Amino acid sequence: MKYQMMLKILFLLLSRKKVSAKYIADRFEISIRSVYRYIDELSLANVPIYNERGRNGGYSISESYKIPASYLTTEESEQIISALNEINKDLGSEVLHSAITKLGSISKISEVNKTISFGNLVIDASGWGVSDTYSETLKILQKAIEEKTLLSISYVDRDGITSEREFEPHVLALKQGLWYVYAYCRLRNTFRLFKVGRIQKIKTLDESFSRREILDLKAVFEKWYDEPDEDIDLIVDKSIKADVEEWLGVDKVHVSPSGKITATAKFPIDDYVTAKILSFGSKVKVESPKKLKDAVIKTAKSVEDLYR
Repeated sequence: MKYQMMLKILFLLLSRKKVSAKYIADRFEISIRSVYRYIDELSLANVPIYNERGRNGGYSISESYKIPASYLTTEESEQIISALNEINKDLGSEVLHSAITKLGSISKISEVNKTISFGNLVIDASGWGVSDTYSETLKILQKAIEEKTLLSISYVDRDGITSEREFEPHVLALKQGLWYVYAYCRLRNTFRLFKVGRIQKIKTLDESFSRREILDLKAVFEKWYDEPDEDIDLIVDKSIKADVEEWLGVDKVHVSPSGKITATAKFPIDDYVTAKILSFGSKVKVESPKKLKDAVIKTAKSVEDLYR
């Protein structure tokens, strides 16, 4: 416990310019006296911590201080580098490649005949049978973000309507296995989220842009859909319990003493959730909400009508 708390305080100091003893105490729910003790322990471990007294004072750490590579185990280093390598296969980012090279240089294994394998983790955001144009689009987006270059795209929305747009790409995000770009759309004069898989054509324009201020980027990706999240309760057949666990997570699937299997989730009620539940056929039943029940029944009936 002692060393875990020391590490938490160390990483907090590394992520902030200056923090007070009270802030540390409140953050980790410990006494101020304990904070002083942990700071002393870190100083004895040759961590260069400085204490500035006064109204705006606090603890800070030397900017030249670097965490020893030994803080990460060999397995942790391999996993991080593997993930970055696989992601960069799609992005082709020179900046990310440089970061991977630097991480690899500090995590080299000195023992003879030991090498780091990068093939243990595969991240593939493209669908089955998708051509190389998907990766090329990602690379163009990433380069435009780095170089602040305006892009022209043909975008197909969920209703199949194609629009021509010029936008200023700011952020790439990987969410639920799909790539999105957060960009300032000049057609709508506001920031929008665009699904990369719906970009039909993309072209780099001979015009640069200045990055715009994003007030709360975290909030953008927390509120992923326009529809509000709703509590969903499902009854699951034993034969597909593992499939539902992989979809929602094992902590969301419960088995009662009688053997009844239920699952809980929190999703916006949209076409994705409806289609996902229908993909399990008769093996999953919606208990609530009624809105989702009705959506599943309506879609199932339309499928039945299609084959009459």
